[in-house]
Amino acid sequence: MPSVLPETPVQRAGLPSGRATAYAVGLVDDAAGLLAGADSVGTAVTRHRADRRADHGLVVGPLLAPVSRLGDVLDALDASPTSEPLDLVLVADTGLVEAGEARSILLDDDRVELIGLHVVLPVDGPLGDVARITLDTLDFALPAAVEVPRAVGWRDALDVLAEDGAERAAFRVDATTAAELAAIVAATVQRSLAFTVAGGLHSAVASTDADGVLHHGAVNVLAATAAALDGADEPALAALLAETDAVALLTVLAAADPQAVRRRFTSFASSSVSDAVADLRELGMLDDEE
Repeated sequence: MPSVLPETPVQRAGLPSGRATAYAVGLVDDAAGLLAGADSVGTAVTRHRADRRADHGLVVGPLLAPVSRLGDVLDALDASPTSEPLDLVLVADTGLVEAGEARSILLDDDRVELIGLHVVLPVDGPLGDVARITLDTLDFALPAAVEVPRAVGWRDALDVLAEDGAERAAFRVDATTAAELAAIVAATVQRSLAFTVAGGLHSAVASTDADGVLHHGAVNVLAATAAALDGADEPALAALLAETDAVALLTVLAAADPQAVRRRFTSFASSSVSDAVADLRELGMLDDEE
């Protein structure tokens, strides 16, 4: 008798494959270009293009590239010409003036499709005021992800972003507890803000290491966002963010609307797209073939 393939976690959760894939489309921003190293940007551009052409290409969002490495991006494009534009998000690591100059260079370069800008709020004053000044300074005609530091007044910054209504919030969640990340998810959903996770999600499902440290998972954030949209309180969100059972998380997603969830949690940055894709595929979230 032919062997019966084991069900995937998605199947065990009762989540139809098409809806599971809807949660994953464009979920992984490619942060490999942010890695240090003289050849890192060129390698990242080559791998990004290969990922976008692969069966899992629908999962892969734009390549993130620091303004300080724009020359390396252009060199990589010169070295490997193609008719397909490179989807790119500029990371304003050297300031908004330099980011504006980079934007001007790229606008006339048909090898690049400039998707957006990533800017980090400086912690040099009340974060609400800093957010307001930053938004007033932005003049890029590009959607921006505004990274909000985990510092006193971070909710004030979210209030300003929500009032403006045009930009996404961004967070780094390295070393955050489940309760701290629950507060972030709750605060963004309560304000009807879209958000992206700029760092700290290294796998699809949360895990706890030998020292008892929790490592956050992207599917946990999807499930917590779905629960927040359904009115769950922060302790309930924290429980989902600490959950290590993929089926339990996917069961939450089976009862939610993928479009509504992804309007809030738009993406997360990964320095290894291949690892992120492998995790999602193992869960059964990708309706593709190897």
